[in-house]
Amino acid sequence: MNPESDAAAGLDRNKQLMRLMTQHQRRIFGYIYTLVPDRHDAEDILQETSVVVCEKFEQFKEGTDFVAWACQIAYWEVRRARQKFARAKVVFDQDVVDAVAQTAAEMIPEVSARHEALAHCLQKLHARDRELVLTRYEPGSGVEVAAQRSGRSLEAAYKALGRIRKLLHDCVSNQLSVEGAA
Repeated sequence: MNPESDAAAGLDRNKQLMRLMTQHQRRIFGYIYTLVPDRHDAEDILQETSVVVCEKFEQFKEGTDFVAWACQIAYWEVRRARQKFARAKVVFDQDVVDAVAQTAAEMIPEVSARHEALAHCLQKLHARDRELVLTRYEPGSGVEVAAQRSGRSLEAAYKALGRIRKLLHDCVSNQLSVEGAA
């Protein structure tokens, strides 16, 4: 055994973990958020899931679906956290949580394809329109902020957003149908 090559392999594996977590964190959070009714609880579970993913990353088989693997860990973290939610007013039966988890896991490829198509379609927009949409959907932002930043009246911003949403919807639908036909 060569300690230098072992250290280099460990560093490469850590880089791979960081790349995968950075690339897929939103998708993993989306999965968790479908199972947990409160955003703050979902964020806490994402943190716990991230810790477990880091601890168990050596068990991940390269070439397999990282998101599916991480979502399986997230599922068990959600189950563990449900004890904490037992005191909440709305607690779903475990069968309901299992059904939602199964559906969410099955939807990951479709959601990923839609996300990629949307990113592609956003790039096709005029820079001013793209900025309006991105500002509108920034956390803590709204139409008022987007209108102000873009130099549009509130009414003009609402009209532009309606037009842009339709363009994006049509573009994403076309993109997915082209990819589906391929």
